[in-house]
Parts: sequence; C-alpha cells; structure tokens
Amino acid sequence: MEKHDIGIFTFWDVPNYGTFAQAYALQRVLQKLYPDREVLQIAYLDSKHYRFYYSRLPLSKPWHKKFYKDIIARNTVEASRKRELFLHAYESIPHTEKFTKEELQEARFNTVIVGSDIVWDYSFRCFNHDEFLFGKGFNSDSVCAYAASFGTVRPENQHPEYVISGIRNMKKISVREENSQRIVEQITGRSPEIVLDPTWLWDFTKDENVVSPQLENYMVVYGQDFTEDFITQIIEYAKERGLKLVCLDCNNDNYAWCDVVLRQHELTPYEWIGLFRGAKTIATTTFHGLTFSLIFNKQFAFCKTDFILAKAGTFLKDLGLYRKFTDSNISVKEMIDEDWDYKYINTVIGAYRTKSIEFLKSIVPQRKCESK
Repeated sequence: MEKHDIGIFTFWDVPNYGTFAQAYALQRVLQKLYPDREVLQIAYLDSKHYRFYYSRLPLSKPWHKKFYKDIIARNTVEASRKRELFLHAYESIPHTEKFTKEELQEARFNTVIVGSDIVWDYSFRCFNHDEFLFGKGFNSDSVCAYAASFGTVRPENQHPEYVISGIRNMKKISVREENSQRIVEQITGRSPEIVLDPTWLWDFTKDENVVSPQLENYMVVYGQDFTEDFITQIIEYAKERGLKLVCLDCNNDNYAWCDVVLRQHELTPYEWIGLFRGAKTIATTTFHGLTFSLIFNKQFAFCKTDFILAKAGTFLKDLGLYRKFTDSNISVKEMIDEDWDYKYINTVIGAYRTKSIEFLKSIVPQRKCESK
C-alpha cells in the first residue's frame, strides 16, 4: 500500500489556466507552511472528465449535430499542442504517481485536502459524479476542504446522497463564497469559513516560473460574454491610450476586434500569468481574470456576469469595488481611470490572506510524516 503525507485533491490535468493556477498555488503555499512535510497533488482525474478534454473522439453520439465538427477540432495540430502544453505544465507541480480509481482507493494519506475551484458543482456531467471530490473513498483519517465551491448549484437543489454524506464526514471545511457557505451550513448545520482562492496566497509577483512577455504597452482581453457596448468601449479606450489589444483566448470565440489573439495552444500557464503581470491594463469577464488583475494591482475593466458576481460579489463589496463594476452608468474608461485605492484593497486582502493561512495551518495535524 502506497503511503503519503499531505495530498491535495483538485482538478488534475484540466486544460484551464485558472484551474492550473489554483492547483499550483495551493501546493506551493502548503509546502512553504510545512517545509519538512511531503505535500503532493494527487494525480488523478475521473476517466470521463479526462476524456472530456483529451479524447480524440467526442463524447457526443455520432448522430449529434456537433459530432463530426468535434472530431475535426479534437484532432488538429493545435489541439495536440494544447494537450502537450497543459500536461507538461502539470508535471511541474510536485505530485503522486498517476492513480487509477482503484489505486487511489488503496493509497494511504495522513491528510487529504479537497479544493479549490468549483470541485463541488455536481451539475456538470463531465465531472461524472466523482465521489472523491466530496472526500469519499480516501484511505485517510483526515479529509478536509479548502476554498471549495458549489459553482452553479444552489441551496434549494436536491443534493445527491454522496454529496451530503461526503460533506458531513469531512473534518474541517472552508469555502470560496457565500453560496457554498449556505449549502454546507444547510447540510451540516455549521457555517464554514470563507477563505481566499489559493491564487491569492502565493506571491506570483516574484514567482520565477512566471514568464515575462515579449509584448509591451498592451491591454489584456480575457473572457467571454463581453457585451457589444463593452467591446466598443474597450476598443475606444485602447486607441485613446495607444494600447495594443491582446486577447488570451479561452473558448475559441471571435476576437477579430483584438490586435493579437493568443490561442491556448500558444500559451503555457506560466506565460498566461506573465501576460497579466506585464499588462498596462486588463478587460475581463472571468473569476481568475478578476483575481490576477487584483493580484498584480492593475487598473482594469470588469464586464459583470451574474455567475461571477455570485462567486465574488461579497469580496468585491469588501474591497469597495462592487459599485464600480455593477453600476451601468459607469463606463469602461471610468472603471479603469477612476481612483484605485490599492493601499486599502491590499490591506483588506491581507486580512483575508491571514485568515486563510490560519485555516490551512489548522487542518494539517502536527505530526511527522509516516515513513514510506
């Protein structure tokens, strides 16, 4: 039987920049907190979930209208390159051997930490109702959750039994936002702490793995669901400031209005983070676009969506930014150029960070690693 000390269970090998960043950050932070302990990502992803991203055959049936289009998309040179980039990047995170489901059930861990990301959004079919995401099936005396999120699941949903029993059996739980807090409280009768996404806990401003961009004087565009009016204003702002619009593509959408479009097969996660770090300003619709804009103290424009506000609304209110991003009378120019009090913002984030680190310190038993 394999024996490990601290195992982190999240979405391993998923080709998404934000997903990679939170996995990378949590491992680095925990290893820094416990320098004499073994801290490894658990190298496992449900087989259906893995095929959703990496199979050369689509999961849809042959009679589905998207079947043949998906076959072409999955077998291009670009698709192969994207697979290589992300799989190689995940190899750079200290991790266990790659487990099958049966091998993972047999492996022994002193502590398992589930999270973060939307690991508890069981409504996604590709997650395949993976019970490990709710702490079930691990051979460990201590299974906890850090900054886990239910995503689109709401308290009024009828939660599956494996979700309820898994949550109830966890030793300690923290979540990323109020919606998940309400669901956990509904299931357990106890209100979990709200903590920061792991990307906030690691200092990406000094991370040597982050690649500095070759581009200069540019505005990052990252996300989808930008409104036509928002796009028009972004273009006008960039022209006024002499900025090049650099799109970091995330869904193969039409970004013909940008000067440069960098597709996923062209960017490693470390290059993606570097482009945020080097940008003059940013326009985004996503959670981690918002996160990295704030981490690097950028003045930026956020095109709000109900989905992201549900996850980050309370946090934005605490930072004094909620009105800036939700008032329909505020233009893109006003969002970016209005006063940004990063002294105050960083103070609030610092308090959140302290609380989050204290939670991480509380969930790992203070004992020596078992010998292998």
